[in-house]
Amino acid sequence: MLYKSKRTGNKIYLGNLNTVVTDELLKEHFAQYGEITEIHLPRDKKSREPKGYAFITFADVSSAEKSLEQNDKPFLGKEITVQIAVEKQTRKPAQP
Repeated sequence: MLYKSKRTGNKIYLGNLNTVVTDELLKEHFAQYGEITEIHLPRDKKSREPKGYAFITFADVSSAEKSLEQNDKPFLGKEITVQIAVEKQTRKPAQP
């Protein structure tokens, strides 16, 4: 199965997050790079603990690009992954 994907440019993916992370801690840490318009921190349905990853959308692309300097840097005791997010759009049927 192939997926068509799209880079948004102003949204970052954060991985390897500590389970004590909150929206507020993410905003406090990443606001140094620019205006944040959205934070998405998925949580486990049963335990309500963060799943270990998040997405932050900035008002502009340059803020997201500057935030990449946090890749492999410690945040709340863990080295985090910071990448420009790639959104999965639509399934593309497999070629016969």
